Amino acid sequence: MGDKTGIEWTEATWNPVVGCSIKSPGCTNCYAMGEAARLERMGGKGGAKYAGLTKPSKAGPVWTGTVRLHQDALGQPLRWARPRRIFVNSMSDLFHEDMPFEAIDRVFVVMALAGQHTFQVLTKRSAKMREYMAGFSWERAVESCRGPHGVSVIPRFSIDALRGAFGMRPRFSHERDRSALPLPNVWLGVSVEDQSRAVERVFDLEATPAAVRFLSLEPSLGPVDLRRVDDGESVLDALGGTLSVEGRGTTRCARLDWVIVGGESGPKARPMHPSWARSLRDQCAETGIPFLFKQWGEWTPTQQPAPGGDLGGAMRADRVRIVKPAGENDGHFRRGDVLMERVGKRAAGRLLDGVLHDGSPTRRNSAEGD
Repeated sequence: MGDKTGIEWTEATWNPVVGCSIKSPGCTNCYAMGEAARLERMGGKGGAKYAGLTKPSKAGPVWTGTVRLHQDALGQPLRWARPRRIFVNSMSDLFHEDMPFEAIDRVFVVMALAGQHTFQVLTKRSAKMREYMAGFSWERAVESCRGPHGVSVIPRFSIDALRGAFGMRPRFSHERDRSALPLPNVWLGVSVEDQSRAVERVFDLEATPAAVRFLSLEPSLGPVDLRRVDDGESVLDALGGTLSVEGRGTTRCARLDWVIVGGESGPKARPMHPSWARSLRDQCAETGIPFLFKQWGEWTPTQQPAPGGDLGGAMRADRVRIVKPAGENDGHFRRGDVLMERVGKRAAGRLLDGVLHDGSPTRRNSAEGD
């Protein structure tokens, strides 16, 4: 965590907020739970930051649900002069249910002030993100930065300086205007693991103003068709940028700017069927959306011949698994199934059908976020 990271789609991480809770199946084997427990065991100042965030269980460390804003980490991006892409809260979710708007405001103020960087905010709490952005104002955000005795909690910026930067008093000639909305250097994304999660989260993302909207399908736990996200009342083509509402026809809407896909890693990783990744690759290619294949994870398609029936229980659990196109696994091999072999993240690599897919947004959207 910090100025270096092994995450393929970013360059640094910043964790002003730590702690989380299980939200959906994609959280089951969350790497951050184990990492938080490890950092707490290390002790010292770093360990204190993560104290009480996890508890032991038969499955390993799990979140307690405690979330905290750490004031000491808040100003970190302001100290980094070299521009970089920064993943915000790799050890938490900025829009967690228990994170007050006041704390989120402080993070957004820092992101606005650190305009040299690009901030990537990824959440599973899409409804709260949508609510927060719909009610956002710089007046409220600046007031949220007022600490004890009226002193600003943002390093190097007084409350008066913040008021000038965000247009609440006449701006001095040396002050930069930071009040653009949506922030041009903040990308907003949602994490989706299967089609049902796509329904609830992609609709929220489409309705949220952002310079860049992106989608992370990691871990990929089932097939996802982004050309038809259907909530029963309307159908969203997130890649083509159209929304069909019953009785109202088809209208233009915001489309995604980036799609990231990856399999799960870690000792309890679930394998990803190759067809899930191939389908998303092809969907993006058809519509010109940048596509990044992050990893296979622990499992990769095996070259072994297809079995005639069952796989042995020990082999299936420890080394080879049958994976169904629809995500179900009964241990029997049928047409469309694949054999996945556990080889480890490094050996599995990042090539999809022999090709490295490393797409990334190259533009920033207009002030309206269209």
